[in-house]
Amino acid sequence: MDGKAIHRCLHVLDLEKSVAFYEKALGMTEIRRMGPEDGSWTNVFMGSDASGFQLELTWNRGRTEPYDNGGRDSHLAFTVDDYEAARALHEEMGCICHVNEAMGLYFIEDPDGCWLEILPNKAEFAPQGGVDVLDAMARRRSLRRYSGEPIPQALLDRILEAGLRSASGRSRRPWELIVVHDRAMLDDLAECREQGAAMLAGADAAIVVVADPTLADTWVEDCSIVMANMQLEAAASGVGSCWIQGRLRQAADGRSTHEFVANLLKVPAPYQLEAILSLGMPEAEAPRRPFDEALLGKVHEERF
Repeated sequence: MDGKAIHRCLHVLDLEKSVAFYEKALGMTEIRRMGPEDGSWTNVFMGSDASGFQLELTWNRGRTEPYDNGGRDSHLAFTVDDYEAARALHEEMGCICHVNEAMGLYFIEDPDGCWLEILPNKAEFAPQGGVDVLDAMARRRSLRRYSGEPIPQALLDRILEAGLRSASGRSRRPWELIVVHDRAMLDDLAECREQGAAMLAGADAAIVVVADPTLADTWVEDCSIVMANMQLEAAASGVGSCWIQGRLRQAADGRSTHEFVANLLKVPAPYQLEAILSLGMPEAEAPRRPFDEALLGKVHEERF
């Protein structure tokens, strides 16, 4: 079994003050928040593009006694790209609590007394694993059942960025992405194929990938790379997804899936549909898929 650290819980007395602190001091953003309808507690997950690791800020109604978050003895550590600029900012904020000039690092303290170590972004401080692409691949599933919980906008933005960063033949980028949130439109899109698209009726969003074939003869491959990258980012972000093939497929009413979707979403010629990515928060967590070593038999050295 391989464990992977994904978040650290910190208890806070003033939730919005703590959120504002981590936004300003470390450039983190709110990923999502959750809690019961009675408002007795709230969890806010904070993260950044620099790392998949998140902070879970937990607030409990009625709590007035300060929490013991460990102080210096159980601190968290962060690297920053511009060490001097970060130190100047933290000096201005008045949150620096300890400086070790000899080691080239310092600590800041959050509103609830948690110490945070600040380090320059150097190779010796870099995490050993980096971004684990293979882990995202192992967690990727075609998920067709969703919880109904809305996808946090920050996570959807990351999925879209993964698509937009995709490589394409000669950097032509012939694709366009259409994001659909409207409930009625998602219900209509669920009819775009004779079978295999019904999950859209329960999805929170869909990303429709189309391309202009006149821009690149690799448009099918280019769109497929976009779809694959978005699925991997969805898996890494804990969002369920399912690839719905559109090209060369038929709708229940006899039209091609392309004609059905193009009419519904007002897609102009000469754009062609490649696929639709169905998205939603998972109804249940999918287990990590172990690597099937039998697949190594498909690898050939020097000759087939």
